[in-house]
Amino acid sequence: MPGARLLDIGCGWGALALYAADRHKAQVTAVTLVPEERDFLRERVDELGLGQFVEVVLSDYRDLAGGQYEAVACVEMGEHVGHDQYPRLARTLHGMLRPGGRALVQQMSRAAGTPGGGAFIETYVAPDLHMRPLGDTIGLLEAAGLEVRTSESLREHYVRTVGAWREALEAQWDAFRLLAGDHTARMWRLYLAGGALAFEERRMGIDQILAVRPTARGVSGMPDTPAAWYPALEVA
Repeated sequence: MPGARLLDIGCGWGALALYAADRHKAQVTAVTLVPEERDFLRERVDELGLGQFVEVVLSDYRDLAGGQYEAVACVEMGEHVGHDQYPRLARTLHGMLRPGGRALVQQMSRAAGTPGGGAFIETYVAPDLHMRPLGDTIGLLEAAGLEVRTSESLREHYVRTVGAWREALEAQWDAFRLLAGDHTARMWRLYLAGGALAFEERRMGIDQILAVRPTARGVSGMPDTPAAWYPALEVA
């Protein structure tokens, strides 16, 4: 929606921020902890002539202040903040929204009673990975004052997505080995194979959760469908 204010927490390399600004003329604040991501995204913003729409900020989510955004996105960042810090992240999502504003959380999950990615992924790939069952995450968002409207599983899509990543790795295998070294290359090959299997066997999942910050009267005043406020995240 033109002029809508979107806060993208953990923006990565900026695909969502650029899409929202270019396609929907949203006013985007993109937040990252990584200087390389900040610099890359600023270059892309300049290349695309989107400087009037996108501000790129190097910041921890815990340092954000202000609020009053129509929309806040947190895409595959929440599983890296740790169990103890997640309630604070949920409160930040609530606090940065104006009443009636929407939060979109896309996040990895695990089935109840399973270790999720398991020891290999959590030791060698993402040592800060903290997955929980979807229902637990919804409970934490609700405890922060958000009202969850919808959730959608993307688990099967990610079986295909990770498979596409693995095909891309194999197609560039020799170049990747030269760039990263044989040990790292083999580790990522094993990670992608195991990750696809974990999604297929439902040990890992990935979900999109749409929540609203209610007004004092409980009125939202905005459409309830994610597509109305966020572009579909493209998967293979």
